[in-house]
Amino acid sequence: MRELWLFTIRYPYGNGESFLEHELPVIARGFSRVKVFPLMPEGPPRAMPANAEVVQLFDRDAFRAAGLADVLRDMRRFLHVVRVSRASAPSPAIYRKHRRTLFSRIRQAMYRASVLYRHHGAAYDPDRVTLYSYWTSDWATVLGLWKLHDRRVRFCTRMMGFDMYDHRAPDGWQLLQAFHLEQVDRVFVIAQAGLDHLAGRYPQHRNKLLLSYLATDDHGAGPWNPGSTLRVASCANLVPLKRVHLLAEALTRLQCNVEWTHFGDGAERGRIEAIAARMPANVLVKLMGNVPNERIIAWYKANPVDVFVHTSETEGGAPVALQEASSFGIPLLAADAGGVKEIVTPSTGVLLPATPTPTLLAGELAAWGTGPWCTTEARARVRAFWRAHFFAGEVHARLLRELLR
Repeated sequence: MRELWLFTIRYPYGNGESFLEHELPVIARGFSRVKVFPLMPEGPPRAMPANAEVVQLFDRDAFRAAGLADVLRDMRRFLHVVRVSRASAPSPAIYRKHRRTLFSRIRQAMYRASVLYRHHGAAYDPDRVTLYSYWTSDWATVLGLWKLHDRRVRFCTRMMGFDMYDHRAPDGWQLLQAFHLEQVDRVFVIAQAGLDHLAGRYPQHRNKLLLSYLATDDHGAGPWNPGSTLRVASCANLVPLKRVHLLAEALTRLQCNVEWTHFGDGAERGRIEAIAARMPANVLVKLMGNVPNERIIAWYKANPVDVFVHTSETEGGAPVALQEASSFGIPLLAADAGGVKEIVTPSTGVLLPATPTPTLLAGELAAWGTGPWCTTEARARVRAFWRAHFFAGEVHARLLRELLR
């Protein structure tokens, strides 16, 4: 059997990259051994499949840059990355503005590539090892440089959101994306919207792009019964692009009894708390803070929810928060961003405009408790759609077949 070398930002450390908690147990079954290479091994470790092990290449030196002498010795590769990247810049002025950052990132990747090659280059056999970068960013640059050094190297990546869309990068330029697309063998894109964006941006690499959703586990249908209180749930980091304040402002306008439970924390917490402080007496707010995913799942199993609300300004794919809610049969109310429309359909809920107002949100929520979504039949349709499109057992089994190809 083959080995999988999985390159992450922090996983299995800390709380990030929680998507891998659903994906890795499925794909690990197809490999004799999984080596996980975290770039920044920070935070408490999480459990992994029995055949997975951590390979810690860096401690505090992950952001060290290759020295000038090393760059001069390897000028051919350095200049190749610069040429490909420069050609993708929106304008000469933007290239000049970000040139120093580009050079710095290439030099960091050159150092990381030298460490990876020194410690594991001899063990790499393309007939026996699959290389998989979980993001098309730092590690993808490293693997691309390695491929320039050794043409036997084949690697694949996932592409999410910050590493995909031009508008998510300063001045609309993903500095190294053109190099990544040139070198990578396959890119697993997490939404059709993202795949269409990349295919339009790089039509010459269309055959490298495959749709592979992030997906979630089946924990069964959640409890539910009609009630006199509208039970609202949401889950997002409290940061500006998630626009949780829109939901909070909408709730201040409601006359019906409401119980709002939010999972997530961040810099906007003070703003949300200030809005919550002026909520009318009919609205109860529960800000749960940062909670491990397993506790969120346990909460869904124990608490009836009438509607899950998502107001993010931008998304890379079909958000996992929406997937998890719909897996319990909870109807969705969400702003149109990225791949949101791929999970918020007439079968699962209501898709709002990309820039909804608090008044619009309030209008939808005011009628929700007596509308068509508060029925057992509607919730069954929500869960059936999730099961057909976003069930991890089937989605990641297809991904495994691609990884073994």
